[in-house]
Amino acid sequence: MHTNTAQRGHDIIVIGASAGGVEALFSLVGQLQADIPAAIFIVLHLSTNSPSMLSRLLMRHGPLPVKVAEDGETIRHGQIYLALPDYHLLLTAERVRVVHGPRENLWRPAIDPLFRSAAVTHGANVIGVILTGLLDDGTAGLVAVKRCGGKVIVQTPADAAFPDMPKNALDRVMADYTLPVAEIGAVLEQLARKPAGASPPVPEELALENQIIERITSTLESASQLGEQVPVTCPECGGPLWEMKSGETLRYRCSIGHSYTAQALVVEQSRQIEEALWYALRALEERANMLNRMAGKEEDQGRQNAAHRFQTRAVESKTYANQIRKFLQESLTEQPI
Repeated sequence: MHTNTAQRGHDIIVIGASAGGVEALFSLVGQLQADIPAAIFIVLHLSTNSPSMLSRLLMRHGPLPVKVAEDGETIRHGQIYLALPDYHLLLTAERVRVVHGPRENLWRPAIDPLFRSAAVTHGANVIGVILTGLLDDGTAGLVAVKRCGGKVIVQTPADAAFPDMPKNALDRVMADYTLPVAEIGAVLEQLARKPAGASPPVPEELALENQIIERITSTLESASQLGEQVPVTCPECGGPLWEMKSGETLRYRCSIGHSYTAQALVVEQSRQIEEALWYALRALEERANMLNRMAGKEEDQGRQNAAHRFQTRAVESKTYANQIRKFLQESLTEQPI
């Protein structure tokens, strides 16, 4: 349920960035005024064990205070909140949530959970901003922002260091503004001071997804309400996946709560296949070495027939290993999706 009123401005600004995002964020925060009547929330994809100095760095580039978000703190205008590495950043009507929930689109923090929770709880008062990055985290979140009455801003792909995230967003969302990062701050300032108007009703499936991530775990019943079960397992936990469709964005979610866009799912499946093939390559080469050793022992004992059998099996193992190695070498040169 929305707690906003039509008289509020677009005072909840959610920003998602990935590869190349640090420089883009430096530019963006430097354009904002100290008296902006909005709270700003940022998810930047970071490795789980990276100590983030981003808050201090961002404060050097703009007048607004920057802090790592804390669970349960009150949302305040004129404050920039950063997602904590390895935790999702979510919003309720009045407070910030920081939860160690299931990964979405291979990331924690992920952009989609922040955007979705903002859209569900703040409706038309939200501005969703997607900056540079790889793949398509944030696209489904922008769809949620749009469906709940908010505004959407996407960095011009040609202006982005890594244009995948902006391109994928523009393919599936009708952006209100597509701008170089150097022009986004001025638009945020204008929208923050402009009444947002009334929010439409929250779509039921968005509210349900938001509940799933808030309570950290999901159930078979809640997952089945979101879509149709497909004969594919979750790469992370091995559970069944349900296929969802939000606008034009095809997505998958398991009963635990892991969520993937179609692109992210294929990328993770490819990673797991490659990992399994490297394991198989090692096992086959070790088997060939062992069989050759056994053949040598048999030959030393004058048992030529046994030595020949072991040598034949060693050659077979080595042949299979070489086929896998060739496949891996060819696949590593392919362009990503």
